[in-house]
Amino acid sequence: MLKRLVLFLFLCCSLTATKAQMKDWAAGFRVGEPGGFMVKRYLPSGKNAVEFNFGTYGGLWGTNRSYQEGYFQNIGFSLNALYLWHRPTLVNSDLHYYYGAGPQFVSRNLFSDKSIYPEAKRGLGAASIAGLEYFPIDAPNLSFFAELGLYTELLPNPFFLHIQGGVGVKVNF
Repeated sequence: MLKRLVLFLFLCCSLTATKAQMKDWAAGFRVGEPGGFMVKRYLPSGKNAVEFNFGTYGGLWGTNRSYQEGYFQNIGFSLNALYLWHRPTLVNSDLHYYYGAGPQFVSRNLFSDKSIYPEAKRGLGAASIAGLEYFPIDAPNLSFFAELGLYTELLPNPFFLHIQGGVGVKVNF
């Protein structure tokens, strides 16, 4: 199921018509929540993008956190796809702000008093994010970003909230 979802999202991004623009793709790393690798596809409008993130979950905020009838005590896996709106700021055209939302899948081990063995818990929810991205003039293919967001689980624990965010770097090509 997860492989089909990733394949479907990749095909949706690669089948869009392309027009001349400065950037088509970006790839980079984020230190934070979720931490890991990201791929970004700038859409032909120049104002929107689709971003896919693969990495860790629960590493900074919530490593030791209660959940349902147990607690998380480890770092898990996260996969999300975000639709983003981005614009240059009025202060500096090299500094952009962006915001967006999309689905997120998470997986972690749940420790409970009922068993000595951890139980794999998977969740599906919605992620929202807002941030700033800087495109230095001296390094036109690089961008640096800082962002903050929220994950709201829908299944199996509705309205479980988890803060997300981080800092990172992307190579734009």
